Amino acid sequence: MNHKQIYPSLSGVIRTYSLMLIALAIVLTGCSSAPAQKQSYDFGPLSASASASTAITPTLAISLADINAPASLDSTAMLYRLQYDNAQQARPYAQHRWSMPPAQLLTQRLKTRIAAAGGTVIASRDAVSSLPVLQMDLDEFSQLFSSASSSIAQIQILATVFKGRNLLAQRSFQQQVVTPTADAPGGAKAMVTASDALISDVITWMQTLRLN
Repeated sequence: MNHKQIYPSLSGVIRTYSLMLIALAIVLTGCSSAPAQKQSYDFGPLSASASASTAITPTLAISLADINAPASLDSTAMLYRLQYDNAQQARPYAQHRWSMPPAQLLTQRLKTRIAAAGGTVIASRDAVSSLPVLQMDLDEFSQLFSSASSSIAQIQILATVFKGRNLLAQRSFQQQVVTPTADAPGGAKAMVTASDALISDVITWMQTLRLN
């Protein structure tokens, strides 16, 4: 057997294979450096289950004040917290955002829910003085990770009802919903479910109050 004829041939194959690997690495590097497309989320259309989840008295009529929110929630940033690594730090997703600040999303959803059920809701700037005023303070609106593969959407508000200068009632509400996937899309989906459940609780509570 002529070894001089075999080894040069084998060497050429290895060299060609190495060049192919280098070329593939360059292609993959170019793909990974391409900027990711930013995603924007809202609450989507009102589902039939959300519409039917709470019965509203047709006579329910309120004035809705703008929802107050801390500076960290007064933007379109989609926030998450790592329970295993400083849960006090709210971190924004880089490529995922809300279409509008959470307080505005909640305000829009609450108006839609009440109107769809036959109630009346008017912005406080347009309301007459005889209507009770619902004021809400948004305290938490984020995705909490207990591990890299497990998270929940959590929302917390303080609801206050006034009639003129009189305080009628005040109550804190909170909802936590397990996300279908431990990422931004899963968090956004769970946050809609949590928000609808919380709004149902607020509406049910208001109907127990003597608003007239």
